[in-house]
Amino acid sequence: MKFLILQTSVYILALAAIVTLFSSFGCGGGESTGGAEPAAQSAPPRADLCALLTSADIEAALGTATGEPAPGDAGKGQCTWGAADGSGALVVLTLQRAGLDSFDEFVADFGEEFGGEDPPREEYHPVEGIPGDWAMYVAEEHMVRAFRGDDVLEVSSPSAPSVEEAQIIDLATRAMANLP
Repeated sequence: MKFLILQTSVYILALAAIVTLFSSFGCGGGESTGGAEPAAQSAPPRADLCALLTSADIEAALGTATGEPAPGDAGKGQCTWGAADGSGALVVLTLQRAGLDSFDEFVADFGEEFGGEDPPREEYHPVEGIPGDWAMYVAEEHMVRAFRGDDVLEVSSPSAPSVEEAQIIDLATRAMANLP
């Protein structure tokens, strides 16, 4: 009886060692993730958002010098450039997921929030010429939301109320051209 219990324990330990060994090599037919957990389905691809714009791009578009870019929120898809004089966030890039195929779909999905079927066009309107599938301007936030597939890159200038729509569109065009 002792031999049977010992033999069963040896088989269990051997099986556990084999499973551990194969799982560490990523056996399962797919590529090895190098020990990292696979990305969640809802997470956007992690582009280096701080590499999408240069300080020279921002200065050319806004006419204001910037400080060094700062990645935000522990890699959650954000980068901020502060004003060189320390007066606040000059430009913020955020990468998120949003499954909208057009401005018309945005209107259909969020129309009730605007008290009807159409948002106020002075606050929300489509923008042409930005790389990607489509883009829209959100005046209240000094922001362009540029969509490509299920990704949306938000380009905003929250601390600069004097920034014009054309300046934010210029920054969004530059950033989307560099988004992998």
